[in-house]
Amino acid sequence: MRKEITALREQMNKLNIDYYIVTTTDAHNSEYVSEKDMVLRFITGFSGSNGTLLVSKSEALLWTDGRYYIQCEKELSGSGIVMMREGDARDDSIEQFLAKSVKDGERIGFNGDNITAHRAKIWFRDINDRKYELITDVDLAGHIWDENGDRPDAICGRIRNQDLKYAGEELSSKLKQVNDKVIKRNCTYLFTSRPDDIMWLFNLRGEDVAYNPVALSYAFISLGTACEAHLFLNGEGLDNDARCKLDKNNVIIHAYEDIFGFLKSYDYKGNVMVDEREISVNAKESICTGLNTKYSVISCVSPITELKAVKNDAEIANMKKYFLIDSLAMTQYIFTVKKIMGCAIPAEAEAFVLDEYVAKYANKSNCDFIFDEIQATKICDEIRCKMPDCEGLSFATIAAYGANAAMMHYEASEESYAECKSCGMLLTDCGGQYPGATTDVTRTIALGEVSDEQKRDYTLVLKGWLALMHATWLYGCTGRNLDILARQYLWNEGIDYKCGTGHGVGYNLSVHEGPQNVRWRYIEGSSEAILKPGMVITNEPGVYKSGRYGIRTENTMLVIEKFVSDNEQYLGFENLTWVPVDTDLVDYSLLDDKEKAWLEEYQAEVYSRLSEQRRIHG
Repeated sequence: MRKEITALREQMNKLNIDYYIVTTTDAHNSEYVSEKDMVLRFITGFSGSNGTLLVSKSEALLWTDGRYYIQCEKELSGSGIVMMREGDARDDSIEQFLAKSVKDGERIGFNGDNITAHRAKIWFRDINDRKYELITDVDLAGHIWDENGDRPDAICGRIRNQDLKYAGEELSSKLKQVNDKVIKRNCTYLFTSRPDDIMWLFNLRGEDVAYNPVALSYAFISLGTACEAHLFLNGEGLDNDARCKLDKNNVIIHAYEDIFGFLKSYDYKGNVMVDEREISVNAKESICTGLNTKYSVISCVSPITELKAVKNDAEIANMKKYFLIDSLAMTQYIFTVKKIMGCAIPAEAEAFVLDEYVAKYANKSNCDFIFDEIQATKICDEIRCKMPDCEGLSFATIAAYGANAAMMHYEASEESYAECKSCGMLLTDCGGQYPGATTDVTRTIALGEVSDEQKRDYTLVLKGWLALMHATWLYGCTGRNLDILARQYLWNEGIDYKCGTGHGVGYNLSVHEGPQNVRWRYIEGSSEAILKPGMVITNEPGVYKSGRYGIRTENTMLVIEKFVSDNEQYLGFENLTWVPVDTDLVDYSLLDDKEKAWLEEYQAEVYSRLSEQRRIHG
């Protein structure tokens, strides 16, 4: 058994706790967390972004979703921890396990700062007929890490203004829109703990979390005729311009750690709006402690989240600009790698090859030639980060060759990486942060000879990708109405991918953003939103065959109005990503005439747009 699990059980025994739960999230329900908050990784060795560990006196179980099944099983090998497949009927869910296991008088513990009120409600709803006790004020796993002596310190990054030419709207205007939406819900106050929502609302950007330009923060807003905004963050990070702008808008700055005391002692005069899917157990309990009994906590999707999801005109214009720049970087990377590997490329692609990388890495003889995932990642990151205004990556680049590509969120490291051979496929999923965009793109390319099966699977993915790209639908649809367009050709062959088809994308914020998404499965409590013009979403079907290969093709797209007919609004997508697909992997016999035309049109548009970008940016 992993020594950290043994240490956790020892702490549980001291406090007479029968079950203890640890998750990958932080106090803000973030997907990507700071190094200091990666407690589950320390305790288990699992490095994925979604995991829930439950430890009892006799078992240690870790739930994760389909993106991480292969990776998780590999990382937990020999640890004594059993992987549980979240959302898979073959395994009990955590709430099913608790329903079968918990007895009267037993105690369940977790860090209530890091578990959302909604998640706790789901976990324990089937045992509410039992006399169990919840212990929410102990961070046993974090304490063990602290005692170990190598836990990173919290980052106090710089917090700066987002220029109005990128934000497109002043803070005062955003507050008015939020005010109007909250008042309609019969609420006087709004509390949010989502850093990306807070950054968007206050036109700020931070540096507290890798790849995500956010500051860890809370916001409490008193609305109505006398609007008053309270912002809780590490004030030492605020630069002078940001502080002056907040002061000008009467935003009251508090220390980050003062939030719970504030919520408990505030003199409430009305209902408080929160999102139970985002607010922590302890934050909600703090509000309830301070509320007069005649007022209530009202849970719904935050109006900030809804407003942020629909990009304004300035945001859309900036995204189109920076996605083209980013697409140029990705295209240069693709054809440079293919050239390094000795692959033939189309004549129109030769102009996108970067000769300095070919000279450095290409095969100069028939022996001793090695090119690997680490080198591919380095080339990809360097090309992107040299692009105009690039502020860095939006997530760690995934350059996965062969079987490694079957792990959806694989990341090569100096301890574990694969050599790229002159055959098979290389999958690269990457993105950048720009002052006017967050990008996300994936391409799978052939590095030489590929099998008929690989070409078939690539083409089935391509067919679904094209179908979703060209979808037309009536206003009122959500992503669940559209998901079948991307999966239909794979499902016809008995193939599925264990993740969503698409996710929302932030604007110089988080690469994964809600509430919009494209997926077929209903997940209780998860966000699901009507697709509206101005929303941004990815299109990324794939095939993942464990131990063999993985395929994904991903574009980021903008929801637009296509036309109005009989007073009904019909919507569709406009591509933001303009990166060619690798036609070396296409089995044209599986494409119909319409699909061939779509592919030809897309490739022609890519080269037309990028040729102009290359002339501008070199």
